[in-house]
Amino acid sequence: MPRTGRPRVALHQPYWDFWEASVPFDLRADRDRLAAEVRAQLDVEWVEPKLAECVLVLETMASPPAWTLAELPDLPLVVWAAHRRVPVPQSFDHAAITTQGATVGTPMLTSVLVREQRPFELAVGRIDDPETLAQVLGALRGAAAATRLRGARIARIGRPQPGYACVDTPGELLAAKLGVEVVELAAAEVKAAFDRVTDARTRELLDETRQLYSFDFEDEVLTRSLRAAAAIEDLVATHELAAGAINCHVPEIRFGGVGVTPCFGLGRSSSAGVPWSCTGDMLTAVALFIGKALGGAAQYHELETYDYDTGEFVLASSGEHDLDLAPGVRPALVKNAWFEQDDCTGVCACFSAPAGPATLLSLADIGGDYRLIAAEGAFSGRTFPSTGTANAGFRFDRGLEGWKTWCRLGANHHSCASPGALAGSAAACARYAGMRYGVA
Repeated sequence: MPRTGRPRVALHQPYWDFWEASVPFDLRADRDRLAAEVRAQLDVEWVEPKLAECVLVLETMASPPAWTLAELPDLPLVVWAAHRRVPVPQSFDHAAITTQGATVGTPMLTSVLVREQRPFELAVGRIDDPETLAQVLGALRGAAAATRLRGARIARIGRPQPGYACVDTPGELLAAKLGVEVVELAAAEVKAAFDRVTDARTRELLDETRQLYSFDFEDEVLTRSLRAAAAIEDLVATHELAAGAINCHVPEIRFGGVGVTPCFGLGRSSSAGVPWSCTGDMLTAVALFIGKALGGAAQYHELETYDYDTGEFVLASSGEHDLDLAPGVRPALVKNAWFEQDDCTGVCACFSAPAGPATLLSLADIGGDYRLIAAEGAFSGRTFPSTGTANAGFRFDRGLEGWKTWCRLGANHHSCASPGALAGSAAACARYAGMRYGVA
């Protein structure tokens, strides 16, 4: 199952030949043309139901809902009451009622879905309307993310940072509530994977890194960081991981084993579609996975402080990154100043998010259940290069009231940051995944 990329969608268009005589043309052919127009408008991967992550039910006319339900796979549903851009004249007749009857066929189906307590997202609008298309695409992304989440293998390497109750959650609860498979790995596995990385492999990563990042040094710090990145990549492949949480502040990794913090390797993996959190933060690892699955970035971060003069939070990390935070930017690769007291200081990427709409995502353990929390706002375009890591200025749409709501809903101090307005998609994901949902 893909972790990222376009949603894989099956299109189902309910049809009923009962009213064909009311239309002076080939109704079936007309519905087929309408479906083709929809396929051309949406940036998804259209597949057969057996390969799909979700289903778009294209309601355009009255039809018996029992027949539709009998044909739908057990996947998240997005129902679209869809119309062409045609006028409704005084001469509106039986043919028009038949061909423009999305508002008849839709409640025929949704009333039964509600009766059967089957979740669905609902959109209504013309098939060429940009806002409607964005709403439908967002719902499909949320639906696909929920499917990807169920069965996702998320690693936990070591235990959380001592005292960090805010980032911990039982693996059994993640499995029971979200269908996540927690893969418990010892920190020694990172060291073993690090030791298996060859010099040739390290040189390959050096060539790749030169293409993507800007730096003017080659030393043991860089070599160890690249080997750690290869080790992370190998663990992902070996254990078929979709995301991970690691606490690197242990003898096997930072303090003697690998010998550097693996922040660069975590960022390289996140940029490739398999995001990681630090300090053993499983809650944020799931939030990062969802952010990436929704088509956004998976920038692990903290909101470091608040600028009362500008209304911005300073967003930065301890070295982790995701290149999708600022597509097209070539970050600087620098020594990670957070750990400059170490004998060998690892490297990390330093760059800033451009101005534009943005969303924060957090997963909260609320005592036996989970809540997905979204905060919509904007990256201001302000830069904080002295943080030495991926950074941004972020404003909540509701200012400090938004941040207070964020805390009240249960978000911890780490979360996922992404360009784009993803709250609608996140709400759909939460609904399909059986999570509670909150907006800050």
